[in-house]
Order: sequence, then structure tokens, then C-alpha cells
Amino acid sequence: MRKRTLLVIGIGVLVIAAGGSVAVVASAGSSTPLPATTTVTRSNLAETVSASGNVVSGTTSELAMPGVGGIVTKVWVTTGQSVSQGDSLVTVDDTAARQQLDAAQAGLAAAEAALATANQGRTSAEKTADNAAIAVAQQNLTNAERALSGAEARRKQVVAQQAELVAAAAATLSALEDSLAADRTTLADLQAELAATTDPTEVANLTADITEVQSRMAATQAAIPGAQANLAAAKRTRDTAVLEADQAVTAQQGTRDAAAKALAQQKAAAAVAQQGPRDGTVAAAAAQVDAARVAVDQAETAVANTVLRAPFDGVISTVSAVVGQPSTGSASTTGGSHSGLVTLVDSSSLSVEAMIAEADATSVELGQTATVELPASAETFNGTVVSIDPASTVIDNVVLYKAVISLPVDADSIRTGQTATVTITTRTATGVLSLPSSAIGTTDGAAWVLLVSGASRTQVAVTTGLVTTTRVEVLTGVAEGDVVQLDATQTSKAKR
Repeated sequence: MRKRTLLVIGIGVLVIAAGGSVAVVASAGSSTPLPATTTVTRSNLAETVSASGNVVSGTTSELAMPGVGGIVTKVWVTTGQSVSQGDSLVTVDDTAARQQLDAAQAGLAAAEAALATANQGRTSAEKTADNAAIAVAQQNLTNAERALSGAEARRKQVVAQQAELVAAAAATLSALEDSLAADRTTLADLQAELAATTDPTEVANLTADITEVQSRMAATQAAIPGAQANLAAAKRTRDTAVLEADQAVTAQQGTRDAAAKALAQQKAAAAVAQQGPRDGTVAAAAAQVDAARVAVDQAETAVANTVLRAPFDGVISTVSAVVGQPSTGSASTTGGSHSGLVTLVDSSSLSVEAMIAEADATSVELGQTATVELPASAETFNGTVVSIDPASTVIDNVVLYKAVISLPVDADSIRTGQTATVTITTRTATGVLSLPSSAIGTTDGAAWVLLVSGASRTQVAVTTGLVTTTRVEVLTGVAEGDVVQLDATQTSKAKR
């Protein structure tokens, strides 16, 4: 390697401040000071990765009715309201569910009575009562079938009547629009005739006709918005009426099915009762009781499912349920479509989702500590890296990896969606030799420093370790207390 020598004229003055601060070496024979210097000191270093992200909740659920749903009758919550597990959120019409419960309870009572009869045998009076019960159950079924037929007939009538009303409203609007179009054609013809004549009498007559047509057009145009509103109202009325008719048919179908089931159970109970208390008969009756109890349990569940309840403690994020409107029938969790009646957020487990650059992702590991800054509230929290996506996410042609940083559970001031700046500590070194980054030079990948001795500068090879934004760990090549040039790029007079 070619060596270069620094020529020093006169006596140099070296000033070094405590703690590795900058020193200046000046030549007594020159008015220009030599490059600034710094001292090799021991430091605690931390290598970090920075990224931005947003606060998210650990659990966000789109809640819908757990059962078949129905027409919403009550919304118990509002956006931003805190709820506890089990609190009522939304209630739907429970008429059909309660009718099915009543029928199931009646079936259970009949099954229990049949079991008792199977155990003790039947008297003449009891047999007469069985027949009467069957007759009553048969009559109930007949009444239910008639009621169902009536509900279906009423639905057809409602559909037809509402269709006529909508058609009439549409015809009115169409007639107004046709009249307006015809008047526009007439007006154009009259104006053309007026432009083509100079006869005073014709001019006067045409002017009067034009005025009349324009007046009629103005009246028609004024009537059209009302006709449009009437058509929209007719359609809304039709939809509501048809929905109510459908619900009535569904309710009557449930009643009919319950009556048919009750009749079948009554007949089965009577048949069993005609036999003596045999083991098989008793077992069959007991099985019917079990089946009837299952039916009651299912019916009770259906009634309970007419109320949507909070599955966990949280805060209501959105409410889409509307009284008088149909509900959905299923629920979905985070990542699904927002089709639920209520969105519930678990605010007790918050974290930050941050996108890490590809170059930094390999240094981020689970369990590393992080500092989370929330610019909006000027708050800072300590967190921990709890997950790193193994697959990349490409945003605007940039490869990124999502990392999740946990937040303190007692940080009540944090809100979901807040912007966050995350600084993850990926590596630390305690009490190591270090220099400012500017003091380290590189040539073909090899690191070096300019060691200062008096007014001379000598390039010395070093081995570097941990690198931070401002300082670099030096493993070999210098000792604690050595003075090196602060700016390694000023090498023109260095001795090599």
C-alpha cells in the first residue's frame, strides 16, 4: 500500500473534551484547523428498526342473530357503548318461536302422561279421555290448517292488491310523463308555426295556444314529483305488507306443524296406553318423553335466540340493526364481510400492526421489545413483538412484512385505529467500544479509522460490530481512549 505522510509545520495544539467529545488539532503555522477528532469510548448501543402502523383490537366480531332471525323489534345499544358479556344487543319478533315452544311443552306433557299410563294401565274413563284428547288434537290440527289456508289466501290477496296499487301509481306517473312529452311536441310544432307566419291573427292565436300548452306543461311537471313519491310509497307499502303476510304464513305453518305433531303424539300415547305395562311399552313411552324434552329444549333455544347477546365484554363499534327491518341469521369474526347487526370490539387486548421493510424483517424476532409512540395523543408505551407474518405483503410494489406488537392491557387512553410509530430493538451491546458513524471509513468493504497522533493521521483497519443510527461498535483495531478523526472522508493527508 502506498503511504502518504502528513507534514506538520510548527507545534500542534490538541483539545479533547471529556466523554469522547470532538477535539480539534490545529497547526501553529496555519490558519486552517485540522479536521475534528473524537475519542474511542465505551457505550451502550441498541440497533433498532422503525415502522408505522395502526392500533387494532385483539377481537372484533360482526354479530348477527344466532337463530333464524326475524323482524327487529328492539335495538338495545348505540355506537360507543360499553357492554358486558351476556348483555342484550338486539331483539327480534319471537311470536313464532314462542308458539313452537308452547306446542313442544304440550307435547312433553302428553308424552309424560303416556308414560304414566304405560306404567299403571288404563281405565275405561281414561280411554274415553284419550279419545277425547285425540279428537281435540285433531280439531286443533284442522283449525291450524284452516288458519294456514286463510293466511295463504290473505297473502295472495295482499300481493294482488299491492301490485294493483303499485301499477296504478306507476300508470299515473307514466300518464303524466306521456302528457308532458306530447305537450313538448305540440309546443315545438306551435313555435315552428309561429316562426313561419306573419299574419297578426295567426300570431295572436298561436301565442295563446303556446301559452296554454306551456301552462299545462308547468302543471304536469309540478305533478310528476308527487307521482314519483306516490309510486315509491306504494312500493314501500307493498314490501311491508307482503313481508307481514309472509310472516303470518310462516307463523301459521309453525302452528300447523305443532298441531300435527301433537296429534301424532296423542295417538301414539293412546296406542301405548291400550297395552299393559310391558317393558317395551314403558321404554317406548320413556323415549317419547325424552324426545319431547329435546323438542322443548330446542324450542326454548329458539326463543332465547331471538335476543342477540354480547359474547364478551367490549365496546360497540357499529350498529346496523334497524327496528322493523329483517335481521341476518349468522355471525362472522374479524376478516369477514361487515354483514352483522352489531360490531363488538374487545378493547381489553390491543396491539399495533406495523409493516416492516423487507431489509429489516430478518432482524425482527418474537419477544423483542418495542417503543410505541401515538402521535395523536403524544403518548409512548412499551410493547413486545408477538407475531411476524411469514409471508410478505406487497404494497405499491414494495415488499413488507406485518409484525404485531402487544400493548399494555391497562392503557385505557388507546383507541383502535390510532396511527402509531414503532421502534423495535433488534440487538443491544453493553459497555462496548464505539465511535460516531462518521469516523468509520470503508474501502472495498473493509472498515478503517484515521488514528490521530499529534498532528498526524494514520489509517488503521478496524472490525465493526453493532451499528446504530449514530454510532458503530468497534471490535478490534483501536483501544479505549484512542483519538481518531471524526470525519473519515477527509483522508488526503493521512499516513497509511
